[in-house]
Amino acid sequence: MASKRGTYRTGRERVESILDAAHMLFVRNGYRATSLREIASEAGISHPAVLRYFANRGEILTALIARLDTQSERVWNAAELRAGSAPSAAAVARANNAVPGWIELFTALLGEATSPEHPGHPMMLHRRQEGRRRGRAFFDSIGLSATESDLATAEIIAGWEGLQILTLYFPGQIDIPAQLDEFEGRVTHLAGASAVARIIAPTSEPRLPPALAGDDPRARIVAAAAKRYARHGYYETSMQMVADDAGVTRAALIHVAPTKQALLELVVAALYDRVTDDPWMLHLERLPRWVTAAEIVLLCEATVAAHPLHDTAARQLAWTRQELTTLLQAQGVAGADARTGADWLIAVGLGCMIAWLYEPDTIDPDVVLETVKARILGAATSALAPLAPTSER
Repeated sequence: MASKRGTYRTGRERVESILDAAHMLFVRNGYRATSLREIASEAGISHPAVLRYFANRGEILTALIARLDTQSERVWNAAELRAGSAPSAAAVARANNAVPGWIELFTALLGEATSPEHPGHPMMLHRRQEGRRRGRAFFDSIGLSATESDLATAEIIAGWEGLQILTLYFPGQIDIPAQLDEFEGRVTHLAGASAVARIIAPTSEPRLPPALAGDDPRARIVAAAAKRYARHGYYETSMQMVADDAGVTRAALIHVAPTKQALLELVVAALYDRVTDDPWMLHLERLPRWVTAAEIVLLCEATVAAHPLHDTAARQLAWTRQELTTLLQAQGVAGADARTGADWLIAVGLGCMIAWLYEPDTIDPDVVLETVKARILGAATSALAPLAPTSER
């Protein structure tokens, strides 16, 4: 019996050692850029020893998030006991922010696990469902109607997830707990939000950015790469995989994109080609799922400075922040409020895209964003710049 306990204890210690090493490497280099061999080396064990406990990096990342979620659960339960009711999102965010690497690891899995194939996908679906349950409990407790509570929950989850992405691109510039505090403090302004009309065009077909449409070799190559990124990210997508998916030879692929990074740049240019002259849209046009998934997976993956897309993504986000800030100022929102309002709008837009990838039937991005704009501007929805007709994607 003693021998068995000792073996179990050694096994648990080794698992924790692997998780600690992976935690450090994922935060420093990024999840997809870290190999199992590097994790084994950092943990001071052999590669086969790692494989005894984890079949792949996805299992390690999922285990890391589960470990952090256990800590977060203890914080939530303690806060619930102290308050005698559902704690605020801001209180939980402060506790999460105090855990080194929490935001980096969560954001990596957030994009990664949008693919139903990913081992962490069921866990992320469960935690989203639990988050909605807790959100509704909190907003119900302050007197919102059922419809308003659902809308407030959708907005705060989307905003929270989007802010975590923004803070990795703009460290020191985003105060997540303060933004959540402000939202919860103003949530009574959601009264009557159920009257916001859904803007849908059921007969419209999904649209593709021009560079992803067509049957010429270049369009097929760029679309094939984007679909691979949507499922596996940049690092795990090889040139040969893309050539095979596009139905072209390796030589034909190299003619279009001589290097792996050049191929990434073509895909990113195609995705950003969706940017319109109206920053309110936040790229929420009707699109096939894989287009939105490619953008979110790459955006979450590229939060690490070493990623080849990081600087481009940061510039695009910075442009959107400035455009929205200027637009809010022009409509009477003053100084710092315009900046925080712009960040919240972008965060909610990103979070809506993420929510739609996981559970498309639980969120209507147009309604959520219209509500955000109405509250920030302090005006009736009808007075806002109109949205182009869209549909449920």
